[in-house]
Amino acid sequence: MKDWNVVVTSQMGEEMRLLRELSDLGEFHPSGFREVLIGRVPDPDAFLETLRQRWQEQPFLARLLSTATPVRKIFPFTLENLTERLHREAFAFVPELAGKAFYVRVKRRGHKGEIHSQEVEQELDRHLLEALAARGTPGHIDFKEPEAILLVELLHNQCGLVLITREMRERYPFIKVK
Repeated sequence: MKDWNVVVTSQMGEEMRLLRELSDLGEFHPSGFREVLIGRVPDPDAFLETLRQRWQEQPFLARLLSTATPVRKIFPFTLENLTERLHREAFAFVPELAGKAFYVRVKRRGHKGEIHSQEVEQELDRHLLEALAARGTPGHIDFKEPEAILLVELLHNQCGLVLITREMRERYPFIKVK
């Protein structure tokens, strides 16, 4: 699998056209999953800003692009070590979650019937709550008004993590977490 730091999804049937529209912003490739592209951009923050500007100036882009998500941490996993790796890698986000309302969301692509997204979400929620409490900075789970969402992108045997803040969701209309 190619090196990536962005996951982009297209609207139905628009994957190839979206690939062309994004070609000057980085190196993008099909992920092997329908309407899911992975990309490597030099600066994810600059990528988001450029995409936001194009979103405003080129209304047709909303008919091509469904979501765009930067990824901060990427690591390989196996079915046997996924939970342990997630616990270890997600710990880096604990300082940013201190005292905040948050939840974990898993976007699983691949491993149908082998990885159950909701179970992984609940386990990682518990792990992060325990880590926050142990540091004396308890957080809490809030699905309605979260300050942050820890998004876990599972693509084949690679995992990407990113903390999506409320500000990011408000600023970038294409950052959507359901």
